[in-house]
Amino acid sequence: MKNQNVLMIIISICLSASFYVGANQGGGKHLVLNLVGSGGMYESFVPDINGDNIDDPAICFDVELVNMKNQQVIGTATDCLSSITAVGSGLALVGTSFFNMPNGTLITRGSTTVQPVSHSTVTPNGQNITHITGASSDGNSILDGTGRFENATGTVRLSGMVDMTNFTGIVGTPISFDCLFIIDLD
Repeated sequence: MKNQNVLMIIISICLSASFYVGANQGGGKHLVLNLVGSGGMYESFVPDINGDNIDDPAICFDVELVNMKNQQVIGTATDCLSSITAVGSGLALVGTSFFNMPNGTLITRGSTTVQPVSHSTVTPNGQNITHITGASSDGNSILDGTGRFENATGTVRLSGMVDMTNFTGIVGTPISFDCLFIIDLD
């Protein structure tokens, strides 16, 4: 229990520090977004991954998008997974995320690692978690944008949790998401 409290304090400090707008690289806007909820899998395509100028296949999931600054639902998010490869007990994949907000859509991409949890993990809302996810890069991770995000560039970091208990890989089967994206727009 003590370790859990220490971990929660560290997470709180990190999240509090992430809301400071002036310190991010390029002096741009700092977004902390939470993809949360359960979505059934469907097949779709994402913008070209491998440089052949052809959109690539993906499995996608639609969930709510929450602004972590005020805990308000601000839109929807579509998380699409491509180039999925088993690595040890985990997965390596390319994640393309579409953040659909009233002031525009932002599309990001990252090389994502997915690993099974080592300890029983449950979100504050009681969602059991089977896997931890993560991605980050120091280069531009923004593919495209509309509205306020047209011509945007910046870095993206993903720290997330998913429940794949009911996921079978068949269209319609769900994955439950609780994933934080920290986006620093240049």
